[in-house]
Amino acid sequence: MPISTTPRGAVNLIAALLLAVGAAHAQTDAAEPADMPPTERLSPQERSEPLAAPLTSAIKRKLIEPFLAEPMVIDEAAVLTAPRIVAAQEGRVLLSRGDRAYARSTLGTPLELPMEGEQRFSVFRNAQPLKDPGTGAVLGFEAQFIGSAVLLSSEGSETVQEQGKDVQRVVPAAIVITSAKEEIRAGDRLLVRSPARRDALVPHPANADTTAQIISVYGSAVVNAGQNQVVVLNRGSADGLEPGHVMAIQKRRAQAVEKNDSTGTTLLLPAERNGVAMVFLSFEKVAYALVVQVADSVRVGDRLTAP
Repeated sequence: MPISTTPRGAVNLIAALLLAVGAAHAQTDAAEPADMPPTERLSPQERSEPLAAPLTSAIKRKLIEPFLAEPMVIDEAAVLTAPRIVAAQEGRVLLSRGDRAYARSTLGTPLELPMEGEQRFSVFRNAQPLKDPGTGAVLGFEAQFIGSAVLLSSEGSETVQEQGKDVQRVVPAAIVITSAKEEIRAGDRLLVRSPARRDALVPHPANADTTAQIISVYGSAVVNAGQNQVVVLNRGSADGLEPGHVMAIQKRRAQAVEKNDSTGTTLLLPAERNGVAMVFLSFEKVAYALVVQVADSVRVGDRLTAP
């Protein structure tokens, strides 16, 4: 999912901030006043300086917002009970911003206007299971965010006369599409939209014993990811991962056969650091991280560790 809507300067800002976590800084001696006596010449010698304090500067979300996806991780029950779009105004097939559509609940609570304020929804499609690569356990269902909508009228039912008989008909709720990342259509589903996060991200190292593994590249069917792409991790808030955590990306360890050895010894090559990623969204069992600096392509299966 290449993203290129933010100026390159913002990218450099992010990378610089993240790579500065825990780095040492050099200090120069102040120049001596002109009226001081000549300085005695000394031989080179070692001297030590304390490490710089950990970086605490916050990164405003608006600076990196174009890089951040809007993934939603839900459980199977939420997938089954999510209301769905059933029709569009004037028989339209594809919907975009400003279009009116109609939706109804399936197994969940009927769509009703709130007593105060407005009810906003995220529109999603193709909720796919996220599986732990080690155990095969389903960690949740990733719902592909494609837009947002606002509820205009409640769902209900009416009795009408057809051929002289009273017939009960379902009246779907009316919604209006307020944003669309791609064209929306009947069958797409709705989730109550959480308030947008406005807090800043404060980069800080993940705990020393924290590890995770990349299980997919968000919004893409490929297994490789590059800089400024989002990857999904098999660890979440239950494992201590939180927004702002900086982690080192490690290449998947490769094997090789020693050619000059008559026994053909199989060698496990050392792990190599390949880049840096920052967690920006964390659910209970999975987390989403932005690849902010990388030397080579990142692959599904690569591991992340504390920097």
